[in-house]
Amino acid sequence: MRIGNLKLHGRVLAAPLAGISDQPFRILALKAGAAMVFTEMISSEGVIRGQRKTLAMMVSRPDTKPLAIQLFGANPEVMGTAAAITVRDFRPDMVDINFGCPVRKVVNKNGGAAVLKDLTLTREIIAAVIEGAAPTPVSVKMRTGWEGQSPVYLEVGQIAQEVGAKAITLHARSRADGFSGKADWSAIKRLKEAVDIVVIGNGDVRTPADARRMLDETGCDGVMIGRAAFGDPQVFGRVNHYLETGESIPEPGIAEKIALVTRHAELMVDEYGEQRGVLKMRKILGWYVKGFKGASELRQRLVRVEKLGDIKRIFTAYMKGVG
Repeated sequence: MRIGNLKLHGRVLAAPLAGISDQPFRILALKAGAAMVFTEMISSEGVIRGQRKTLAMMVSRPDTKPLAIQLFGANPEVMGTAAAITVRDFRPDMVDINFGCPVRKVVNKNGGAAVLKDLTLTREIIAAVIEGAAPTPVSVKMRTGWEGQSPVYLEVGQIAQEVGAKAITLHARSRADGFSGKADWSAIKRLKEAVDIVVIGNGDVRTPADARRMLDETGCDGVMIGRAAFGDPQVFGRVNHYLETGESIPEPGIAEKIALVTRHAELMVDEYGEQRGVLKMRKILGWYVKGFKGASELRQRLVRVEKLGDIKRIFTAYMKGVG
C-alpha cells in the first residue's frame, strides 16, 4: 500500500489511541506486524507552545517506523505551524489529522469530530497541515459526521482529496455513536467509491476474519485496528497471516501472553521510569489477563503493583498455580 511517497509493507495499521499508543505499545505492534503505528492524539496548541509533556509524546525510537504523528485542533494557522514543527523536529513518515475524536474535552474546544460541523474549517485545516508538513504525506482520520442523521464523510473525503491529502481513515460511526452500536461498513464502501486516494477502514475489526470481510465488502485499501489490540498487540500478526494465507493462527497461550505482558511492562519502565511506568501498566495488565482462569482475583492483585518485580512475582506464582 502506498500513501503518497510512503510505501507500507502490509495493509493492517495500528490505530492512534489516547493513553494506549505510546512508544512501548508501538514497539510491540510493529514487531507483531503492524504496517504503521500512530502516536496518541497530539495537541497542536501544545506543539506550538513547546509544552514538554506534548513534545515527549512525539519522540520515537529509530526502530518505531513507519510512524504517523496525529495532530488535533480547530485553528488552521496553529495546525499548519504545528505540522511544520512536527516534520522538522520529529520527522514522522506521515502526519495525520484527527477529525474523529468524540471525547467531550476535545470537541468542547471544537477539535476532533467537532470540526466536521464546519466544512469550510475542515478544508482550511487540511490545507494548512498539508502546506506545513510538505513534503511529508498527510492523512485524515474521521467519523462519518457529528450525528448519524447528518453524515458528511463523502464531502470531507472529496475535500481532502482536492486539497492534497493522500489517505483517509474512516471510523464508520458518527460522533454521536461513540463506540456503541455497529459500525456502518457500507459508509467505507461509499467513500472508497467516491475518492481516488487511499481509504482505510476502521470500526469493529476484532478478528482476522473481520479484517478480510471489511476488505472484501468495502474495497478499502487497508484496515485499522484499535480496541482489538488492547492487551493483544499480536493481533496484527494473526491478521496479516490470515490475509496472506487464509489460515488462522491460534491465539497465544497463557505462557506466551505472560511473556508478552512482562515485556510490555519492561518497555514501560524503560520509557517512564519504574514508578510511573508500573502505575501506567496497571490497567494494561488487566487487558492481558482477560480470559485467564481466576482472572478477577488476578486483576485485584495486579492493580496494586508498584514495581516491575511485583508484576513478575505475581505471574510466576500464577503459572505455578495453573501449571
